[in-house]
Amino acid sequence: MMKQSVKFKFFNNKNGKSKGIYNSLNCGLKSRDNKNNVKKNIEIAKNLISKENKVLIIPNQSHSSKCLIVRKNKSVYNCDGVVTRDNKFILGITTADCLPIIFIDYQNKVIGICHAGWKGLKRDIIENTIKKMLQIGSKKSNIKAFIGPCIRKNSYEVSREFINVMKFKVKGLWTKRDDKYYFDLPKLAKRKLNGLGISEIVDSKIDTFKNINYFSYRRSIHLKYRDYGRNLSLVSII
Repeated sequence: MMKQSVKFKFFNNKNGKSKGIYNSLNCGLKSRDNKNNVKKNIEIAKNLISKENKVLIIPNQSHSSKCLIVRKNKSVYNCDGVVTRDNKFILGITTADCLPIIFIDYQNKVIGICHAGWKGLKRDIIENTIKKMLQIGSKKSNIKAFIGPCIRKNSYEVSREFINVMKFKVKGLWTKRDDKYYFDLPKLAKRKLNGLGISEIVDSKIDTFKNINYFSYRRSIHLKYRDYGRNLSLVSII
């Protein structure tokens, strides 16, 4: 998708080089897939965002709350969110059920992206990503948030202990059905965004567990696969 000199995409698992359970656009360097194929897949995705000689930044993710400002090409960014206002970079994150969230301030040309699973949401990765965008010239009223393919409420079964651990004073985040509990991660993300003053939110509404066009950690476990592929999300100022 492109508007006002920003281009972004939530990639599915099609049109890549990987085989077997990684078929075919697996972009997970931490997976057990053939590393050369993974690198080729990442390059395929990168070229669909821009064929210019831009630097691709994909952080070393760890379900943290850390977001960093990208100003130079460091070898490793250890964080779960990155932001920039420099068009030399393409920002990316990988997911396999967690939420990929892209943030764009078209007016001030500031972009951000974060990897938000339940740990990241609880640790405030969204809040920290917005905070870093504001530090480099963005305004909350201009920020739009785009939620990509992720696991959805009806597919995300959790334990009662999980519900207790989350401790969010928000109704409607979870339901009980047939003595099973189901949690709504996208709704939690939207509530957090609304609380920060971000009202323009576009949700892909794609469930990675149910949609076989996307990699899913939980579906891979369900199918008893030995590993799983990762979906890539990218954004860049063009």
